[in-house]
Amino acid sequence: MIYQGWPAFHRLLLSLFKFLGPFIRSANLQNPSRALFRGAQRFLLVLLHDFPEFLSEYYFTICDLIPPRCIQLRNVVLSAFPPSLTLPDPHLADVTTELGPIPTILSDFTTVLGDDLRSSLERELMGCGSPTFLAELKEQLVLPSPSPSGDRYNTSLLNAITLFIGSTSVAHAKARTGTSLFSSSDSGPQLFLCLASEFDVEGSFQECSCCVL
Repeated sequence: MIYQGWPAFHRLLLSLFKFLGPFIRSANLQNPSRALFRGAQRFLLVLLHDFPEFLSEYYFTICDLIPPRCIQLRNVVLSAFPPSLTLPDPHLADVTTELGPIPTILSDFTTVLGDDLRSSLERELMGCGSPTFLAELKEQLVLPSPSPSGDRYNTSLLNAITLFIGSTSVAHAKARTGTSLFSSSDSGPQLFLCLASEFDVEGSFQECSCCVL
């Protein structure tokens, strides 16, 4: 269910985490910022209890602003699911048999990519990309100089690329076979493997974190 005021509320929540971001990344929380951070934690817990569908549909941009070190804060957002959805049984031998509809994502994650990169990714996923695409993509993901928090990778861009590859791979598989299951030999999973092998330890960790999102 989508309430009329959700887009505006979503923007306010993003503004809150944009403001908190520098304090969290530097781990420099004084009494005022610590109180605001605790308030944000409690607010997310209220949303998880009363409006889990909001968190599940806007999770991408919210988690994109939460620093990787805030694992518990991210887990609160990622644990949300619509009340109408029944979660798969993790004890089944083949959990994929219980995977249901493709989740709704209301966050606009393609804007970060830009038209040129999006077109290049689409060509790569169709199997007609440039031989130099992987090297060019890696160059775009590495920051020219480390950020104030020490990050060497453009995590926002990496998050958007990961979600775009995943959602496009699922769409291609559904169009080809009628199901959302895709093979590990498809272009999308192979691109994930190539990126992981090209990155250093930090880059591989960031990519794995993005896949969890």
